[in-house]
Amino acid sequence: MNDEPTWPSRWGPVLERMFAELGSGSARAQAYWAQQLAFGPVFVHAVALAVRADAISRSDRELLRQVLPFAQSMLGALPDGCSGDPAGLRLLAYRQAQVLAWGRRRHLTRLAARLGLETSNLPSEPVPRRFQRPYPLIGWRPPEPS
Repeated sequence: MNDEPTWPSRWGPVLERMFAELGSGSARAQAYWAQQLAFGPVFVHAVALAVRADAISRSDRELLRQVLPFAQSMLGALPDGCSGDPAGLRLLAYRQAQVLAWGRRRHLTRLAARLGLETSNLPSEPVPRRFQRPYPLIGWRPPEPS
């Protein structure tokens, strides 16, 4: 069996796109990538491997430090209200229950510690309203480059 990790070739372009979008300062990009970290089935592990391998630049680490507390918040209390969209709130609740069963809070806490964030007081309050729109998640395999 080949022990060579495949994450750089498979997940590298996805990480590059994430950092480019986060670097733009877009609130939508923050919400989207926070949901990927909080709820995506594999993405958080690809990010953790990249951090562990020191394959992320200092500026990109800072972007990750900024979005990680939002991902942590998404595993806390669900937002109040649903902006008239109970299906969206139900989807967020389902995603939250699934990833909490997988131990995602622990994974994100370890990632935060590796990035040098204080983990004793990460947010658990309801997330801001812009995070209420559930975005499609990246699946078990990264998207194919276009």
